[in-house]
Amino acid sequence: DDWLGKKMEDYTLRYVIRFYGQMATSAFFFKVPNIVAYFVCKGAQLSLENGVCQHTPLVFLQLSSIIMRSGNNIACAHRIAKDAVALSERFNLSDQMAQLSFLFTNAVGHLEWFHAGAQRLRVCFDSALSSGNAEIGFFCAVQLVNYSILSGEKELTSLLKDIDYYLHLLETYKSEVSKNFLLSSRETVSMLIDKGEATSIEAKENLGDVTDPGNIILDTFYCHQVLRNFWLGYGERCRHFAQKGFARIPQGKYFFHIIKFYYGLSLLEMLKKKLNSARQKEVEEIIESMKVAVKHADSNIRN
Repeated sequence: DDWLGKKMEDYTLRYVIRFYGQMATSAFFFKVPNIVAYFVCKGAQLSLENGVCQHTPLVFLQLSSIIMRSGNNIACAHRIAKDAVALSERFNLSDQMAQLSFLFTNAVGHLEWFHAGAQRLRVCFDSALSSGNAEIGFFCAVQLVNYSILSGEKELTSLLKDIDYYLHLLETYKSEVSKNFLLSSRETVSMLIDKGEATSIEAKENLGDVTDPGNIILDTFYCHQVLRNFWLGYGERCRHFAQKGFARIPQGKYFFHIIKFYYGLSLLEMLKKKLNSARQKEVEEIIESMKVAVKHADSNIRN
């Protein structure tokens, strides 16, 4: 708390921290996580040694995301993220609100109530577009759709209309960065409504290089495949895609926990039909891990 109250006096260092934050963001999109970690740690170190400035919240939200990906120190990552948001409010960073809110929900949003996260993301989407930060706005839309699916906070046909609206805006803004994520979500909603019989569209997500470990669209793809197949009653396919997801998604990402949750439910359904001691043990391990998850995200896991 004392450190959060210490302002950075050296204006040159403020610009250096801003540079580190921007470089970390660029490295993320170029899929070089080691470079992301380097710049984030450099920026965090400068702030810890010299005090906080208006660019500190970005760096510390990026740091919380890195900690969460490891699956360790979840409470610490959550605390860092909340302190970063509180710090941004102290500096009145309205121009950064959309980006900071997106980073918060992307890193630790699943540790808080999904409904509250969805409401925050709606505000940030509007704020980003009105301030000319369309790309961040569309990533907020991607997260908003995912939260809406997971929480059931919106009726599916209404959610489908929202997704089509976002896709229309992508065409208007000539933006492609978040299109595949929205198309993957749209396919899930369409399948859940009527198995795509009347609601599907020709456009489908492009998975790119499936052998690329930095291909983050695959994380989304596997999570949505697990969701679709579970709710459509295709247990074997659900478990198949869950195993694919486990092999590549970091344990700290919320997709990993969502996949594990539905994988466990699918195993339970299978065990009702045929007892399997190995699978029974696996279910028990998943239940224990979910008990840990409940400690950090009670409202989401219990619901």
